Amino acid sequence: MTSDRPLTYLVTTPNGGMAITVTVDAIELLWLDDLTETKLVDLLNQTWFAAYRKSQADRQGWYDAIDAVTRQLWDLLMGPLVQKLQEMGCDRITLIPTGYLSLLPLHAAWTPDKNQPTGRRYALDHLHITYTPNAKSLTAAREIADRVQADTILAIDNPKQDLPSSAQEIQAAIATFQNPTVIRHDQATVEQVRSQLPNVAIAHFSCHGKAELTDPLTSGLDMSDGRLTLKDIFALNLAEGDRGLRLAILSACETGMIGTENADEAISLPTGLLQAGVAAVIASLWSVSDLSTMLLLTKFYDLWRSHQLEPDQALRQAQRWLRDTTNAEKSRP
Repeated sequence: MTSDRPLTYLVTTPNGGMAITVTVDAIELLWLDDLTETKLVDLLNQTWFAAYRKSQADRQGWYDAIDAVTRQLWDLLMGPLVQKLQEMGCDRITLIPTGYLSLLPLHAAWTPDKNQPTGRRYALDHLHITYTPNAKSLTAAREIADRVQADTILAIDNPKQDLPSSAQEIQAAIATFQNPTVIRHDQATVEQVRSQLPNVAIAHFSCHGKAELTDPLTSGLDMSDGRLTLKDIFALNLAEGDRGLRLAILSACETGMIGTENADEAISLPTGLLQAGVAAVIASLWSVSDLSTMLLLTKFYDLWRSHQLEPDQALRQAQRWLRDTTNAEKSRP
């Protein structure tokens, strides 16, 4: 927690939800009467996961479910929270969602607004939102960020050789680094990547990923010869001594999802990376488009490296750019 970015813990109970905002001066409590545990579980099981399980065969049904759930999230949670934080004079917030709330894109909660280009107003339009599993992880991450210079990068390029936009994404990632380490295609083995991770400040993975919801330690990133698992990453202990990674970009599907057996423990690739010594992680909550991900991350690197925005600010601006611009505008250099 800093003076310009309070922490907000998000909790559900059988009788409703709570948003507990901690600032340097006070603790503010916001009751969310309609955000019950039952409501949240029904939202996930009946709409979110029901559509996601069928997403390969019915992509539009999955997109409709994302729209429906994020719309409800505005009324149940993010709308009241945005209003409360604005009354407190806050425009930056670090969210600590507990339990199954960690499975949902809270920053994408929206409400209709005819004055916006999309006809919608999103939580991320009001607030600069980042996430952390707990305050202890945030403190450790800031210590790593303060001591690690973002001057070296390891880029993993398309180990399975089936991502058409990967080469362009990797080129955008390494463009501003003097001596990037790039491991391409079948050379990107589990052991090769493991051996290189402790030697760099930035790691960019352009590959496939998989969340094992009932066994999260086996979730991971697919290399050419197998999966680099969360268990493998824990074993590296990247924060040993004065080491650590400044940022990991997981340009792969489902890299942000938590395990569902012990959701309160918030076990996922990003939280595992934080515990293993990574200061910040960019990840995805579901299966993502290769092309749109490349566009998003190309813009992210431009804003971060060329325009000198902080990584979290660059990601937010890149998300809004991807959402609001036309295809013609996206194609401009």
